[in-house]
Amino acid sequence: METTVFEARAKELVADIKEIVKVKGINLIEALEDAGVSRKSSDKILNRGVMPTLSEFLALCQISGITFHLPYVETTNNPM
Repeated sequence: METTVFEARAKELVADIKEIVKVKGINLIEALEDAGVSRKSSDKILNRGVMPTLSEFLALCQISGITFHLPYVETTNNPM
């Protein structure tokens, strides 16, 4: 299966987050578990390159101190 540009960038971000957390001396597996991410899911993300869900990715950002803002989209109340 071909990796998309978004998947490749997400994997780069996870690698960067892992490095930041390592420098900070944080046990990432325990921090993720405290954030509600199972050890099994953590292992898949950190060691097997599985794409994190949005909530897992946001937990990684919070643990590492990275500020990540989702775009805000305003829609009208009119039906299409």
